Amino acid sequence: MSRDGLLKRIQTLETENRYLSRSLAKQRADFDALAKLTRRIADNAPDMIWAKDMDNRYLFANRALCDRLLMCKSPEAVVGKNDVYFADLERANGQRHTFGEVCENSDEIVKAKQKAMRFVEDGLVRGQYLVLDVHKAPLLDESGAMIGIVGCGRDITRERQTLKDLNESRASQQLLMETASNFAVFRLQVNPVRPRRLKVIFVSPSAKDIAGVTQSQEVVEWFQVYPNDRKALRYAYVKGHTDLKFNHRFRVFHRVLAQWRWMHIIATCVKGPQNSYVNGIMFDITDQMKSKEALAAKGRELESRSDNLSEVNTALKVLLKKRDEDRKALEEKVLYNVKSLIRPYLNKMKTSGLNAKQKAYLEILESNLNEIVSPLSRKLSFDYLGFTPTEIKVATMVKQGKKAREIARMLGISTRTVEGYRYAIRDRLGIKGKKVNLRTYLFSIQ
Repeated sequence: MSRDGLLKRIQTLETENRYLSRSLAKQRADFDALAKLTRRIADNAPDMIWAKDMDNRYLFANRALCDRLLMCKSPEAVVGKNDVYFADLERANGQRHTFGEVCENSDEIVKAKQKAMRFVEDGLVRGQYLVLDVHKAPLLDESGAMIGIVGCGRDITRERQTLKDLNESRASQQLLMETASNFAVFRLQVNPVRPRRLKVIFVSPSAKDIAGVTQSQEVVEWFQVYPNDRKALRYAYVKGHTDLKFNHRFRVFHRVLAQWRWMHIIATCVKGPQNSYVNGIMFDITDQMKSKEALAAKGRELESRSDNLSEVNTALKVLLKKRDEDRKALEEKVLYNVKSLIRPYLNKMKTSGLNAKQKAYLEILESNLNEIVSPLSRKLSFDYLGFTPTEIKVATMVKQGKKAREIARMLGISTRTVEGYRYAIRDRLGIKGKKVNLRTYLFSIQ
């Protein structure tokens, strides 16, 4: 080959070499970009993703696996290590770690069966319970040979706890329904073609004691309704189809007890995408209704007694009014008779030439007569029942302005005795020891 041909050949090879270098650089850049994208996708995935070799050592792990199970700072630090390494590291740091201890060795099972499989693995990670829904499959090379295992795991701890709580709640509800004694619960399915034809899904055993109803009976066979209650029950039933609610009281014949019993049923219709159901509860309220009826009867009796008492009270008021009118008429008659039949003769006696003693007796007679017709006398006699007749006489004379000596002369007693009566009167009136004029006080109570 000539020198020019050789140079030309060298230039051609250099051109091809530069092209190959650029192509290789581009492929490497594309590979790096794909690797970064793959890593970014894996690290942003909420599920845990990993790959292991045939010795169960990690070839790849995403961020979720590092943060939530292996407790490792970076995915790169996971490569070449196995699960036991990270478990021992956690325990060495004083953490409670039991994840995978009681689970079956799923890696070995997948390698033995060489097919994709699903497992549930659980345990403690740093003292917190963790449950994973794990999918594992063989990792194959280009020739189809198995070189490891690829897997992903989803945290289902909350879902498992929710399912557990739901199952416990259902079990509690079932137990409540089956052991109920004072009430009975039922569930009926609505026929979409014939809505009023209800199918019994469940009725608690207590319904037999409460209403004589059993699980095997159709709804139309449940009750024999009291004739007077049928119309209202029919109306409530029709209204319930519109409102999707039923709340009604009626009487049924209890076949076991052979007697009419009051029943209260509350039910609600729940519509689903395909079927609708009626959930309800029934109570025997016979005792309450009897108590209510007895209370109503007692109320009617009390109302009747109240009316009778009102009539008696009205009659008493009429009698009292008549008594007051008669008393007033009698007082007016007495006053008139004293004024017209007695006083004229007293006045004549005063001018008939009586001696001193006779005049004194006449004054006493006139004073006592005034006492009889005086409002003060009546007030002292009735309001102050402790007054003696002599005390009333002394009080009347004090009110008339007579002195102790005059009172003593008119009553034929000593002045000291009159003072004793005055003292007793002040004591009975509650003014003993007070600077109150007795005559003034007697005027004030008239």
